[in-house]
Amino acid sequence: MQYDDELERMRGRSRKDGRLDLIDLDHFPDTEYDFEEEYSGGRVKRHSSASKRSSRNRADQRILEAQRVKKKKRKRNFLIAELLVLAVLVGGIFYYFKTKVLDGYWTIAIFGVDSRDGKVGKGALSDVEMLCVIDRKTGEMKLVSVYRDTYLQIDEKGTFHKINEAYFKGGHEQAVSALERNLDLKIDDYVTFNWKAVADTINILGGIDLEITDSEFKYINGFITETVNSTGIGSYQLEHAGMNHLDGVQAVAYARLRLMDTDYNRTARQRKVIQLALEKAKSADFSVLNNILVTVLPQTSTSLGIDDLIPIAKNLGKYSLGETDGFPFSRGEAKIDKRSSVVPLTLESNVTQLHAFLYGVEDYQPSSTVKKISSHIAKVSGMGEVAENAPKVTAGASGGQSSTQAPPPQTQAPVPAPEETTTVAEESLEETTEESVEESTEAETEGDETKENGPGVVGPGVFPTEETTRPVKPEPPSTEEQGPGSSNGPSSSQTEAATTSPAPGLTPGNTDGPGGPGEA
Repeated sequence: MQYDDELERMRGRSRKDGRLDLIDLDHFPDTEYDFEEEYSGGRVKRHSSASKRSSRNRADQRILEAQRVKKKKRKRNFLIAELLVLAVLVGGIFYYFKTKVLDGYWTIAIFGVDSRDGKVGKGALSDVEMLCVIDRKTGEMKLVSVYRDTYLQIDEKGTFHKINEAYFKGGHEQAVSALERNLDLKIDDYVTFNWKAVADTINILGGIDLEITDSEFKYINGFITETVNSTGIGSYQLEHAGMNHLDGVQAVAYARLRLMDTDYNRTARQRKVIQLALEKAKSADFSVLNNILVTVLPQTSTSLGIDDLIPIAKNLGKYSLGETDGFPFSRGEAKIDKRSSVVPLTLESNVTQLHAFLYGVEDYQPSSTVKKISSHIAKVSGMGEVAENAPKVTAGASGGQSSTQAPPPQTQAPVPAPEETTTVAEESLEETTEESVEESTEAETEGDETKENGPGVVGPGVFPTEETTRPVKPEPPSTEEQGPGSSNGPSSSQTEAATTSPAPGLTPGNTDGPGGPGEA
């Protein structure tokens, strides 16, 4: 019978597939049978038509279950593949981070601006330009001061000027770009601070111990007075040369000294202050460092955030300050466009030395851009020959430290200052503005109010601790308004001395102060 043959063929296919499919007899309406047959273990099972639907449902469930198992297996295999890819990706990132970042160098541009209004952006005068390079693997830091009067290309248009003009014209963006272009650098981050931020930092650290030479002592009290005026933070004038415990204002005044020597020496003093502050910070509790971050960070302009700095603060002990120096290493001086400038001899050779000093790259080959800038500088200055490096400048005659420490000056009775007056003739370089191209010569005198009154307390809210210590009123910023400390109530004779006799580094009517624009 045709039906029997068809049924047998269907059952054969079911056995071949390894499963028992239910034969739907409804597809064969002419059959005389009312039952189904199912092979199981070589035996024929007969099902009545009444159980046909339930058997079919069970078979369907088995098929669906097999499909679900197969789907889960595929999904599991796909998940395993995803995890393997992710593991490879994470491993690659870790390897790159370890070899390129942790074992690489972190280059930071540091700018210190002489800002009387707290402004740290465009229009501020950058007295400090430094490069800080940190070896991430060893934690060693190297500092290089870029002399602010160095004649370099300050913008992409090809304008040449003193390098600190780049910050004045375009803030940190133009200054960072200029350093990268002239020195073949890739700068990762930048920090700009004013003098108040430095004073606050050192005050929170509890001050630093530093030896003051006799020549530095002749000028530092005038700079202390002027720094009080610019920061609004009270302080004391020093009583003697030698080892002193300096507060924030006194340390800033030390970092601004330049009248007894040169700007090269001033940058060495700046690096010395940073070194001593770092050593003090390494022994400080994290709460102290966190206080510095909270207090000082809002006063700065920086590409670094609190999340970047907290891990550094927690691991500050691993960092150490290695060699420091000034750039250019080999240099001369010349007047270019009526401006006294520092000339690299040559820029190309100095850049090669810089990369060896900062990154340990021997025989570095400067880019074509640096070579073009170097050729231009040689042409306009008339100084195109490679020369030997200038002698390395250090802070202080004795390196800035001593094994003994004098008591803080505020706890001592005042010592009369020397009565003789020293006059220093110094060429004043032009202000850092477009209009200023003229030269002038100013006489800097040491005499100030401390000659008559002796060392005293300076600044707002600070009063003498002894009857013999008399407060000195800081020089007011203008004739119309009183400077910080006017509430201390000095006598009329003291006021007259403070306003008629300028502090060292200040000439009557000159509000730029020591370290201001256009000074060497």
